[in-house]
Amino acid sequence: MGAITLHDHLLDYRTIGDHTAEVTFLDSRGITAHLTYRQLAERAREAAGALLARGLTPGKRVLLPIPTGPEHLTALLGCLLAGLVPCTIVEPSNPGDPNSAGARQFSAVVTVTTPAAVITVDTGSADALAALAPGPAYLSTADLDAPAGWDGELPVRGPDDAHHIQLTSGSTSAPKAAVLTHAQVTANVRAIHQALELAPDRDRVCHWLPLHHDMGFILSLSTMTKGVPLDLMPSISFLRDPLSWLRHISERGATITTAPPFGYRTTTDRYRRAPVQDLDLSTLRQAYVGAEPIPLQSLTDFRDTFAKHQLGEDVIIPCYGMAETVLAATMSLQHRPTDELSWGRVKALRLDREDLHHHSRVTDATSEKPSLTVLACGLPLGDLTVHICTPDGAACADNQIGEIHLQGEFVMAGYLAPDGTPQPLTDRTHATGDLGFTRDGDLYIVGRVKELLIVNGRNLPPYDVEETVETHPDIDAGSSAVFSHTDNGGEHVVAVVETRLRADAHERIQRETATLVRQTFGFNLSEVIVLRRGGIPRTTSGKRRRNRLREQYLTGGLT
Repeated sequence: MGAITLHDHLLDYRTIGDHTAEVTFLDSRGITAHLTYRQLAERAREAAGALLARGLTPGKRVLLPIPTGPEHLTALLGCLLAGLVPCTIVEPSNPGDPNSAGARQFSAVVTVTTPAAVITVDTGSADALAALAPGPAYLSTADLDAPAGWDGELPVRGPDDAHHIQLTSGSTSAPKAAVLTHAQVTANVRAIHQALELAPDRDRVCHWLPLHHDMGFILSLSTMTKGVPLDLMPSISFLRDPLSWLRHISERGATITTAPPFGYRTTTDRYRRAPVQDLDLSTLRQAYVGAEPIPLQSLTDFRDTFAKHQLGEDVIIPCYGMAETVLAATMSLQHRPTDELSWGRVKALRLDREDLHHHSRVTDATSEKPSLTVLACGLPLGDLTVHICTPDGAACADNQIGEIHLQGEFVMAGYLAPDGTPQPLTDRTHATGDLGFTRDGDLYIVGRVKELLIVNGRNLPPYDVEETVETHPDIDAGSSAVFSHTDNGGEHVVAVVETRLRADAHERIQRETATLVRQTFGFNLSEVIVLRRGGIPRTTSGKRRRNRLREQYLTGGLT
């Protein structure tokens, strides 16, 4: 059977074994395992047989709370070969405590996705999760050996059949689940192949993004279907030693990588504290950055810090995308003239901050007024079109701010409704909730219509963080508000809390609130502000006005 082609038909996972490359699994120190594509294909076919033999039928959904490793890819490709619809999710932490954030998240995902089965790393994990959310069949990766009597027939899926489910929110109460079809995934993967110019005899992809994140999942899928060598490192290994990411790129001659801005920032900060001398980044030809607001300074610092290690100036490529478009929507692939705000494939504008934040106007900054730098995210991929729209749906002209709407062949089928059925989109158009504008064809992101937080590449509703903050004994229910704001340093999350306690207790409350958020969600609040009761602005019905709170904060009126 020949190699995969994408021009006239859908991705065919039965042909992955025809490729001669391999997937290598790494931790922060070195190689932990590897599989040739032939070995992976054989294991995935066995897994598909085992799943079909257990009575699972094409179209049924399967949750995969499995960490990055051979078992994850085997289960994932096994589901796809069996015509099942996988949904890769984070492994719940502390599943034995039903009140923990991980346990509540898992229960919410089961409710939304209504899976027929859940595949875990071992029987102990299966038993713990089954106690949390009974209903699906709970299997371990050891259950994926094909039974002797399986006849080997694999189903064929159509273009409009669901390919996978991608969670788009970190909510512990009502996560959104995007349904992506085989045609949509094929279209986006085709566009990624073309944009990256992937070539098996030239390229090697290395990244540490989790496979439950659309960027990690689809980049890995794009790499494997093209037969390009793939190096995967768990995100926890990167967090323990950020420079291990660059060491692996250097030692293994990787040509393509990707990360959210915090990955580039964290790596730069670690190098500046403890520099290393034996890096050679000359093989790296593309380093994509996206998944959260992109600060120019983080990219400039990364470029300048690692230029001495042969990092090319045109390597860094800003991009914009989301699960609702499978992954990639726009990329800044074109080469830019070099000046103060432009180099390689990076281009930025310096805008008047007051006009942008308070009047929604795009005005180039002058030297005497406060400014904000926004980055070009490039041009649309494939047949995707970007529309900037006013609240009443009218089209915006260039340099006019509005909500970003995306339309095209790799826009999702729709979100899952509470009863588990897809809610179809109208006219294949997704209203992103992001605010932006276009100039000279480039898309610029300047904010969000919604109050969603984007932290380290994760989407988090503010009410999830508020719920955690309000577990503090000195903060009453409904007495907190969380919002984010963006400046030239990136995205910052601020928590505002009300308390009855005297001022001498406020410092302790700030410290303990920050610890609660860090322990639960794994990120640091930029600031915790303590107010007396009644300090948080509300609507007449008592809802927290987070956008108004943000305005007060940015104008110095929050006291």
